[in-house]
Amino acid sequence: MATSLIAKPQSITPAYNEIKYIYDSTNNNEDGFKYIFDIYDASATKIAEYRVLPDISGYGEVDLSRLLQSYVSKDFDPSVTDQDPTNSYYEYAVHIGEEYVASYDYTSALTQNGSYVQINLTSQPFSVGDQVVITQDDGGVNNPLLEGLFTVLEANTNDFTVNSLWSGVGNANEDGTVKFSDNRKTVTRDIVTETGLYVFNGAESFANFISYFEGRYILDDNKAGFVTTLPIDFTVTPKQDVYANLMIDGSSTGLLYFENDNGDVFSRAVTDTDLLSQHRIAGDLTGLTLVSGTAPLVKSDTEYYTVKYVDATITTHSVTYTIRLDRRCKINEYEIAFLDRLGSIGSFAFQLRDKLMGTVTKDVYNQNIEGAVTSQEWGYDTMAQGSKVIYPRIKEVYELNTNWMTEAMATYFTELVSSPNTWIKINDEYYSCIVEDTGYEKERQKNRNLIRKTIKVYLSVQDRVNG
Repeated sequence: MATSLIAKPQSITPAYNEIKYIYDSTNNNEDGFKYIFDIYDASATKIAEYRVLPDISGYGEVDLSRLLQSYVSKDFDPSVTDQDPTNSYYEYAVHIGEEYVASYDYTSALTQNGSYVQINLTSQPFSVGDQVVITQDDGGVNNPLLEGLFTVLEANTNDFTVNSLWSGVGNANEDGTVKFSDNRKTVTRDIVTETGLYVFNGAESFANFISYFEGRYILDDNKAGFVTTLPIDFTVTPKQDVYANLMIDGSSTGLLYFENDNGDVFSRAVTDTDLLSQHRIAGDLTGLTLVSGTAPLVKSDTEYYTVKYVDATITTHSVTYTIRLDRRCKINEYEIAFLDRLGSIGSFAFQLRDKLMGTVTKDVYNQNIEGAVTSQEWGYDTMAQGSKVIYPRIKEVYELNTNWMTEAMATYFTELVSSPNTWIKINDEYYSCIVEDTGYEKERQKNRNLIRKTIKVYLSVQDRVNG
C-alpha cells in the first residue's frame, strides 16, 4: 500500500481560491476503491469527511475551498487599535486514507480438515459463519466444487475451513482468491497526514493566484506586503479608519514603524499570534511609542506618514506604505469601511454633496365599513377606513460622492462596491450598510485626469414604522 502526493496547496492559502489536494494510490484499481479525505481542525476534531472515486488517471482529488470558507468571516471592531483577528484565519489538517473491497490470495496448497477443505493464508480476516466467495485461478476446472459462495466453518490465525468437501478437490495446488460475499471494504485511514495548514479570508485575483506564493505576505523580508489590497500609496482624511492584517506566522514579535514627513518616528508592538495580527494604520492612532522627534504623529501641518513592519533590531521586514492626509474642505463627513479582497478593512471618505432619498412600501387591503344606524337610517363616519394600510416600510438610500482620487484608489474602490461587508460612519458611529450599486467603471488616468466616485447605500437595518 503506497499513497503519493500529486499536488497540494501551500500551507497558507486564501480560502476563496481553489484548495485542491490530489493523491495517487497503488491500490486504485482494486474493486470499490475510494480515497478518504478526513479534515480536522486545530484541536484534532473532525469537521468533514470526503470519499472520492479515482479520476481517469486514478488520482483522488478534493477541493476544500467551500468547506473552509465557512470557517472564516471578518474582524472589525472600531473600538480597538489592534487584535488577533481569529475570525479571519483558520487552522486545519488533512488526513488521506483509502477503502476498497479486499481480496486475499492464497498460494499455499489446500489441506484437508475432516471432510472439508482448509485454505491456508499468512493471515486471514474471516470468522466462523462468514460468507465468502472463492475464485480460483483456473476458473474451477480442477476443483469445481471450490468455486463460488461458501460458509466459513472454522477459522484460525493462518487458515480457515469452508463447507466444500475435500473429496471434490482435483488439484490441491491450484491457487485462488477469497473475499467477503457482501463486498465489505477494508478501510485504512491516515496513510498520509498534512498538518499545520491555514486559510485566511482572502480571494486572490485569477492572474495573481496563478503565481500565488505565501511568502508574499509572511513578513520576513522587505518585499513582503501586508495582507491587504490597499494601494501602497493611499489618501485618507485625518480621522478615517484603515485596518491592515499582518502575517507574522507566529514566528516573531516585531513593531509597526511610523514616520511622518517631519521625521518624527513612532512604533507600536505587533502581537505574536498563530497567523494574523490586525492593526489600525490610519485614523485614531493610539498606543504609539515615540522613538524620536515630537508627538503626535499627525500634526496640523503633517502631509503624510509611512508605515512598515520591522523586527526587534529595527530591520525592515515589509514594503513601506505611504498614507497621505486629505485636508481638502469637505461638505460631509461620511466614511464607508469595507472588507477588502484579502480580509483587511479599508475605507473611503465621501466628503462632497450627498442626497438622502426614501421610498415607502405599503400593503393595502379593503375592509368592510361597519357604519352605524341612527333613527332607523344607516350611515357611517367620515373617518371610516375602507382601505387599510398594513406593514408600512421605508427604505432610505444615501447617494454619496467622494473627492478626486488616483487611479490606484479608484481600482481599490471597486472592492468596496463588491464587498459583502460594509459599514457607514454617521456622526462617528458605524452602521452596517448595503451597497446598492451593482456595477462600476474602472477609470484610467490616461483617459481621465480626474477621477471621482458616486455610490448609493442603505442601512441594513431600516427604521420601523408604527401602525
